[in-house]
Amino acid sequence: MATATVNGVTLRYDVQGDGPPLLLISGLGQSSLAWAPVVPRLTADYTVITFDNRGTGRSDVPPGPYAIDDLGDDTAALIDHLGVGPVRAVGWSLGGSVLQSMLIRHARVLSRAVLLSAFPSYTPVQHAWLDAGLTLRRAGIDPVTLGIQGMAWGFTARLLADHERAAAQAELVRKDPHPTTLAGYEAQAAGLRVYDSRPHLPSARTPTLVLVGAEDVLTPVSQSVEIAELMPNATLQVLPRGGHSMILEYPDDTIAAITAFLGKDTS
Repeated sequence: MATATVNGVTLRYDVQGDGPPLLLISGLGQSSLAWAPVVPRLTADYTVITFDNRGTGRSDVPPGPYAIDDLGDDTAALIDHLGVGPVRAVGWSLGGSVLQSMLIRHARVLSRAVLLSAFPSYTPVQHAWLDAGLTLRRAGIDPVTLGIQGMAWGFTARLLADHERAAAQAELVRKDPHPTTLAGYEAQAAGLRVYDSRPHLPSARTPTLVLVGAEDVLTPVSQSVEIAELMPNATLQVLPRGGHSMILEYPDDTIAAITAFLGKDTS
């Protein structure tokens, strides 16, 4: 991976493929490795840019907390560093919050956006989920065990009942050579729990797809509806199957929806 120093933080990034630039923004505590199963499906049509947010992977882990706007500023600065804007972008989970921040504050670097399994602000249930995860991490539970423990929030019963497939998903965590540190996770979590995009979404005018699975229990459909209703140029699409990690469980359906919206021309 290459490096770029932006806003005093060194970020690791990778560029693959051929076509118009497509930036992928990862979720809470996830490095760019989260997109590894997806990238090969996109590189024939796009120049795919993946990166480790501050606090994850091989990027710097400065002292926290990290405001979501900080992560958005980093991402916009990375696009400027690469000289590729405006870009298409997909933000998944926390990455969707980062992308909302960019839609509000850095629209010039974006041409079209997909908010995947996103939310405008945390609910009490999401706060409880976050608190439970932080407690387990602080207790020293290993990342693979944490990954398995949390799968019910990301995947549907169909995948969980297939233990071979569930184990394969957990193995992706085990293969990560640079797992996110507790300090990095805590710093991202601190910014996430206080972020609220709702007052500012009416000013976000970039064409945006708000994409969610009907079976998402972590970021339910109602939150995507709320985002789409607040944005003047948003389209809501609810896929009939799939949960929070539907891009991994049902990649064909999810990627088809993303690429149909983003298009493949160079404009």
